[in-house]
Amino acid sequence: MTERIRSLLPILGLTVAAALVVVLSLKVRDLNERYARLYQRATGPHAGMWVPTFRAATSTGDSVTIGETKDGTRQVLFFFTVTCPYCKSTLPAWDEMTRKLAAYKDPRVEVYGVSLSSPDSTRKYMEQNEVAFPVLHFPEEKLSRIYRAGAVPATVVLDEQGRMIHARVGEISKTERPAIDSVLTMARWKPEPRPAQQPGEEVGGS
Repeated sequence: MTERIRSLLPILGLTVAAALVVVLSLKVRDLNERYARLYQRATGPHAGMWVPTFRAATSTGDSVTIGETKDGTRQVLFFFTVTCPYCKSTLPAWDEMTRKLAAYKDPRVEVYGVSLSSPDSTRKYMEQNEVAFPVLHFPEEKLSRIYRAGAVPATVVLDEQGRMIHARVGEISKTERPAIDSVLTMARWKPEPRPAQQPGEEVGGS
């Protein structure tokens, strides 16, 4: 019996070692995924971010306010550069979003492109690609860092308080219906109204 147990010990040891390797691999993968999420949250745009309000002139000559609005308007922003191939391949999806949001009135939705390239190159780019939405530039370079617009293409939705309620970094094709529908849904989403407080009812009371 003792000899048999001794002969099985190496096999048991290898089995335990293999199990430990699997467990450690899963833990490493989980840690890597957590790190990637934390890195994205620390460096990229994400839902829940509050951004400053600023005014800028658009390609159509209008002066607009980006961020907190006074009339409950939602804003969808497309961050891009003229040299980014993924931005160019995302243009058809962005154009589709622009058309579908144009007629939506409750809440009102505004759509703007935000170019990180020079005004001259942006104008040429818009003409060559028949860009369907008005485009503006950050009036100050620091705003691009505050909005975390370094990675393009990026698509974000701001609520009327100047808070990001949706953000996606990366290319969107016209066939990616979930990605497009997510933007359309969040731009149109309205929170459920809170029930009116009854006379004599304490705020937060049950």
